[in-house]
Amino acid sequence: MKMTNKNDDLSLLQKVAGGDEPSFSLLFNKYRANIYTTALRITADEWMAEEILQDTFLKVWLNREMLPDLENFGGWLHTIARNLTYNSIKQVQNEKKKLLNAAKESISVYYRQTDYLAEDKEFAHILRLAIEQLPPKQKLTYQLIKEQEMKRDEAAQVLNVSSETVKWNLDQAMRSIRAFCMVYLKDAPLIVGLYISAKYF
Repeated sequence: MKMTNKNDDLSLLQKVAGGDEPSFSLLFNKYRANIYTTALRITADEWMAEEILQDTFLKVWLNREMLPDLENFGGWLHTIARNLTYNSIKQVQNEKKKLLNAAKESISVYYRQTDYLAEDKEFAHILRLAIEQLPPKQKLTYQLIKEQEMKRDEAAQVLNVSSETVKWNLDQAMRSIRAFCMVYLKDAPLIVGLYISAKYF
């Protein structure tokens, strides 16, 4: 990432430190491409990179009073973005691990209660189990979009996040739900998996 000299940004940083929102927008636009590209290169996920970009500049705004005292704003910004990127990757991995463990436990109970190839209500039961295991943000996003049939922009307003964040959370929720269902269906014919995909996704 290309860094700029402190003197190049000092005036802008001082204005941002004073709470000047137009100056913050200028700062965001000046560095957004570098931060987004770095996050995308590491995660290979556009939605995750967008969320990292937003979270990085949220931290900048929340810590704006310290900006004029930074020796190297570019380097400081890059460190924040890098830490957020690796934390996001770790969080996703941990969530997948927890989801898999929860799926195995829930399905173990379910196998003792009913035949997994029974009627449609049983597929709905598995789907509900999958939704309940989602992280809170992903679960709420899924419910707003898929159950309440909100548009992405409407859900973004309700959740007070960007439209891209809604998009990323929904995508992660759908991946997790599919993974949960396919763990349950691992011994079932392929047609059953296709049935669930067509019905619920």
